[in-house]
Amino acid sequence: MNFESVLLFLMVFLLIVLVIFSIVNARYFKRNENKYNELLTEYRQRGLDLDSVTKFATYFGSLVIYQKIIWFVRLYKGVKMKYTNDRYVQPEAYQFIQSLPEEKIAWILKLHRLYMIQFALMTLWFAVLATIWIFYK
Repeated sequence: MNFESVLLFLMVFLLIVLVIFSIVNARYFKRNENKYNELLTEYRQRGLDLDSVTKFATYFGSLVIYQKIIWFVRLYKGVKMKYTNDRYVQPEAYQFIQSLPEEKIAWILKLHRLYMIQFALMTLWFAVLATIWIFYK
């Protein structure tokens, strides 16, 4: 097996794995969508800051799952974020998310980890693609 064949095999293999990851992530979110909607409803009822991307993403179903969860992941991790140009996100938003019971937030954190793995695999796929393009154009 020559180097070209190995790269081609690796590219096809990674593409298949990426498709499988996408399906698994979408199904995992779909299975927990009720929990997400409950969390979002409770969060909004408290009048806490919600970024416009998360608000907008709620209308796109499973197409933008990462954008739906990242706001809550960043709040859970305590990442300091600006809500507007002159104001940071309310401390109450961080406290609310960080005080949630494990069963309400653990699935979001797991899904975030799965997406990080998927993004790493996608980066590797692009690196293989770039290698093929550079050496075999």
